Amino acid sequence: MNKYDRLILVCAGIAVSSSVSAQEHRNDTTVNRTVVVENQYNPEVMDAFKVNVLPKIEEPAVAKKQIDYATEGHLLSRFSVQPMDAITRDIEQKKARRGYLRASYGNRNNTDVKGAYLWNITDRDCLDVMASFYGFSGDMYGYDIDDNIGIPEINEEKEWKHKFFRTDVSLDYSHAFDKVKLSLGGAFASQSFKYMPDIKLQDNGDGMSASSRGTQSLNIGEGFIGVSSVEGATPLEFGLRTGFRIFKHDGILPLSVGISEKVIHTKGYLYGNLSEEQMVGADLSMDNVMYDNVLKNFSLIRLNPNYRLVSGGLKLSAGVNLDLQTGYSSGFKVSPDVRLDYNFAGSFVLYAGVNGGTKLNDFRALNGVSPYWLPSCQTKTSYTPYDASIGLKGSPANGFGLNLYGGYKEVKDELFSLPYAMDGVVINSFSQSKAKVAYAALGIDYAYRDFIDLGFDMGYQNWKAKEGNDALLWLKPEFYIDAKARLRIFEGLHASLRYLYEGRVSTLGKRAKAVNDLSLNSDYNFNDRFNVFLGLNNLMNSKYITETGYPIQGFNIMAGVSLNF
Repeated sequence: MNKYDRLILVCAGIAVSSSVSAQEHRNDTTVNRTVVVENQYNPEVMDAFKVNVLPKIEEPAVAKKQIDYATEGHLLSRFSVQPMDAITRDIEQKKARRGYLRASYGNRNNTDVKGAYLWNITDRDCLDVMASFYGFSGDMYGYDIDDNIGIPEINEEKEWKHKFFRTDVSLDYSHAFDKVKLSLGGAFASQSFKYMPDIKLQDNGDGMSASSRGTQSLNIGEGFIGVSSVEGATPLEFGLRTGFRIFKHDGILPLSVGISEKVIHTKGYLYGNLSEEQMVGADLSMDNVMYDNVLKNFSLIRLNPNYRLVSGGLKLSAGVNLDLQTGYSSGFKVSPDVRLDYNFAGSFVLYAGVNGGTKLNDFRALNGVSPYWLPSCQTKTSYTPYDASIGLKGSPANGFGLNLYGGYKEVKDELFSLPYAMDGVVINSFSQSKAKVAYAALGIDYAYRDFIDLGFDMGYQNWKAKEGNDALLWLKPEFYIDAKARLRIFEGLHASLRYLYEGRVSTLGKRAKAVNDLSLNSDYNFNDRFNVFLGLNNLMNSKYITETGYPIQGFNIMAGVSLNF
């Protein structure tokens, strides 16, 4: 049996998960927060093309009545593939400072270092550079795989020497001509980690190893060039950007194969005003995905023609998603893209919409769901034929915010990530299945100047998978409560408390251990430039597996400083 046969064999037995869900609504808020200086230097969001050029109709934002509010805490969260936010004060500035530095360290070698600088070389030339390093290493608990139904269960007696570190660097240069702007840049990331605990490979005579390869690594690179119109300088607003992306995965087990993925990523837009209140145009994206191994090449073209109307308290966006895929899993898909917001009583917005579309599940996207995934069988593009929702958002009283919404959506080839055991091998990869989910949520928050900020969110999700695929729902959330409080102790010193509970779906007569997380954080601002912070995370030392199929750290501490200059 050669390595490609093993790859196909692994593909046939894997069960797995998705973080793409209705939970995307959870971070919604009725407050128009002041922008954090740090967030202006966050090139982890690599696809910021078209930002602040033609803002789409987004989730309605309603300012609370008579609030003098300029600070918000950034909680040190459980570790994820993205860098953790430092606890920094939101400072209103007429002109944002150009530079940002952050450094923090904690137990289990938790490390987070980041630096960025936005350099206005001339009135027309701008250079944005960023570098970051983050991760951790140390002992963590393990888990067992149920032999009967293949689902993971916590085993606190097991120990696992864990390691995950990632380095990112990026550069973005732009030059503004009289009517158009030229931009070019690139980014590189290197990620190294140790794979799952308890990997046991049996030598069946064909040379298979009896252990994993130890530390694994992957590399991500991108370069791009683009041109866009200067706002207000041309009759039509337009932009076009294309770039080359590469993702190299070494392969994690002797069962898997090191695979390189190359993508030519292109996107653009063209819009024109019919009147002061009306706009018509289209967004376009195209991804040409190529592999140097057994996976099949394909191209995905997405076109979104739409019409927009803003008239008084009414906002309407009416369009359609036209998605064409050629090569692997080829086909043509159509879905709606309609959104209506109606402002009434001065501080309330009633909103409703139906949207959909395709989601490209390339290596970059999979790595964003779980940094420990195993390249195995080729994933398909996820397709949402409809996601219908309705909600009410507003400010019923001074300082209070309210958001109530619900909806129902269907996803074909939804991603599921779940640890799986096959012939004694524990692996974490992706499977896909048709899924449906009904969801509802309520959010309430209160803020008074810089003294107090309270938030409470709760929601329910009813997940259904295609018949026979119920095991894939094992780590999906069903009910959650997310409560936050931030208080000013005295001038410059703030303390934040957060509690998160997330109950899991009951499937196959069992229910995974719930998320039960409490964290306490504090930060002190010496001035509007220098900040120190301390985070005590997972105070209850809870042990559970995340939705993306991996155990989290127990109690951990991080402390650090940040500087704006």
